[in-house]
Amino acid sequence: MRTVQAMEYVHRIQYHRRSRNGRLTLAYVENVEDHGWYIKKEAGWKSRYTIACATEYLARVSADAGTFAITVWRDSTRVCTVGVDWNPSNR
Repeated sequence: MRTVQAMEYVHRIQYHRRSRNGRLTLAYVENVEDHGWYIKKEAGWKSRYTIACATEYLARVSADAGTFAITVWRDSTRVCTVGVDWNPSNR
């Protein structure tokens, strides 16, 4: 009998809120099992996918408007970091 190793796509998403003076403060952390970052290999895909995930998450937690730096990690490897100007009244 052959054992097949299951692929795990556990990611940690950190949402840092940027203050007016530029300081970043960790506001939220989300752990997800999602392989979406690896669907396409094009350069912009990870950024677009991260923004889509962040938009959904920030709406779900009723986050106040502001600018966020969102970093996705897989284990100790940074997958990507994007900036999002979140304004729920415009969504």
